[in-house]
Amino acid sequence: MKLFSALASCVLAATLTSTSVVADDTQLQSAPASLVAELTQMCVEWAQDDEVAADALRQYVLQCVNEELSAGGYVAVTEVDI
Repeated sequence: MKLFSALASCVLAATLTSTSVVADDTQLQSAPASLVAELTQMCVEWAQDDEVAADALRQYVLQCVNEELSAGGYVAVTEVDI
């Protein structure tokens, strides 16, 4: 049973390694400014719905925008214009 467990771990590790190599080879593109602006506005609206405090708004929106950009295959931004 230990041999099977060790073998399964090796196969899993090899799969994860090959997957990460493929992901590293993929070049992410910068999102168009219009998309970043649209996502920023959407995330600001979500922040209002979630009643995010003013002092936490910029970080909330930045994280939200970057999550959406990542899902779309774009590189993250370092700041948002609220």
